[in-house]
Amino acid sequence: IGVQMTLGLMESRFWAIAAQPNDTDCSSVEGICPLRCDSIDIDCYVIDNNGFVLISKQRNDAGRFFGEVDGSVMTTLIRMGMFKRVSLFDYQAMCKINLHSVSSARPLLSPFYGLASTLKWFLSNFLLFLLEFNICGLWHTEHFAEAKPAVSGSSAHKKKGDILQPCDTEYPSFVYEPSVKETNSIIKCGRCQKMFVVQQIPDSNLLMLVVQADCDCSRQYSRINMEPKEVKYIL
Repeated sequence: IGVQMTLGLMESRFWAIAAQPNDTDCSSVEGICPLRCDSIDIDCYVIDNNGFVLISKQRNDAGRFFGEVDGSVMTTLIRMGMFKRVSLFDYQAMCKINLHSVSSARPLLSPFYGLASTLKWFLSNFLLFLLEFNICGLWHTEHFAEAKPAVSGSSAHKKKGDILQPCDTEYPSFVYEPSVKETNSIIKCGRCQKMFVVQQIPDSNLLMLVVQADCDCSRQYSRINMEPKEVKYIL
C-alpha cells in the first residue's frame, strides 16, 4: 500500500513544512533564524539514497545527480562516508566506433591484420565511390552529364562517425550509508566558506540537504560526471 502524488504537490508540501514560522524563538540559535528554504541565502534539496535530486528551487535540477549540481558538497559527503561509490557494468551497451583512431598494439595480435585493414579500406572507399555517383547514369549516356553525388562527403563522414558496435561500459553509482543519519561540514573555497547540513528524512530513503548559497566552489571542485566509459580489454 502506498501513496501516489504529483511532484508539484510534493514540492508545495515540502516548502510549507521546511519554513520556520516568523515567531520562532531564535535566542539560542546561531546563524540564520528563522530559516526558510525560499531564502536567497540558502539552497534546499531533497535527494534520494542514490544522490538524485527530487526537489530543488531550480525545477531543472529534478532528476539530475546531485554531484552534477554541486560537486563540492557531494565530494565532501563521499569523503565523510555518507555516500559510497560503486562501479556498475553494462555488458549490452553500444559504443561509437572511431574510424580515425588506430591502436599501435593491434597489428601485433596477428600478422594478417595489415592485409585485412588494407582490404577493408579498399572496400569502404569503393562503396563510397559507388554512393557518390549515380550508377544508373552510366547506362543512359544522355543523363550522364547531369549526374550528381547522392551522398556528400560531410554526410558520409557523419554517418561513419555514428557507427555503433556492442561493447562493455562502466559507470559510477553512489549509495547512501544509512548508519549516518545526520552530518554537517564547512567547505573552504578560496575566499569564502560553504556550510551545509544534511539529515535523513525519517521512515524514507530521502535526505534533506541545506547548503549555503552565496559561496561558489566550482573552481576548486569539479562536477561529478556519471557518463559511462568503455571498458578496454587487453588480450
